Amino acid sequence: MRKITCTLLVPVFVLSLLAGCTSSPKAKEETGAFKIQQIQTFVETENTHVLQTLEQDLVGDPVKEKVVLYAEQSKDGMPLSWSLVVNGIEKVKLSPEDGLYSFAEVKFADVDGDQKEEVLLYRQSSGSAGARGLNIYKTTGENWQELFSVNNTTEADDKRFEVKYMGNYYAGFEDKETGLKSTIQLDKARYKGIEHMLQGISTWIDPIVDYSLVDHNGDGVKEIVTIQRVIGVAHADTIGLLKTTYKMERGRYKAVTLTLCDNNDKPLAEVKL
Repeated sequence: MRKITCTLLVPVFVLSLLAGCTSSPKAKEETGAFKIQQIQTFVETENTHVLQTLEQDLVGDPVKEKVVLYAEQSKDGMPLSWSLVVNGIEKVKLSPEDGLYSFAEVKFADVDGDQKEEVLLYRQSSGSAGARGLNIYKTTGENWQELFSVNNTTEADDKRFEVKYMGNYYAGFEDKETGLKSTIQLDKARYKGIEHMLQGISTWIDPIVDYSLVDHNGDGVKEIVTIQRVIGVAHADTIGLLKTTYKMERGRYKAVTLTLCDNNDKPLAEVKL
């Protein structure tokens, strides 16, 4: 049976930029060394718009830096790129291949435990899935080092995951890439009167919709947990959560575990990556 999508209302955050989002994500960790942005003076144009202006101490001295987040958009209002500018110098520029989202926001947090705050650049789509992107940068030195980013794009022909209804209010889940496999028990009461729709459950996993930063062992270095929704009979029907945990290794975050949880956040199965 064809799935039914639901409209997620997303507040207008400075710009009313629209960007769609589809299902079945393939969120993979980027590999390789740090991305280093070359120093470049930022020049505003008629197509650039200020999203956020902040003052923040980024280097540990008494002087605060002026941090400005810009969006460049096309004539039809679609985003073309995001730029993070510090004291007039463009430190970060994200283009559509880094993930196209509707709006962005800058936050600050000490993620590596060095008592200095890193820059967290969030983006979010206005599509029904509400996909979120996150890049984290260490700001010491003239060039910034990227500590974390994942590819949160979607591919219609992605065959990595398989979700299917098994009968008796159970759905089977399998990640063919990592070997993660389990069954998800469905809440019978939720499907009263629409039991016939259960046969229509198929593979539908949303992109990353949230990021959790936690310090489990108290050493000051935060782990990052990405969260994806496993969809049931319709987009509003979340039957499970797929969580990827990243830990800091040699100056960059690396995916270490993949966990399947039920809709109540109870772990069902986990594999090491």
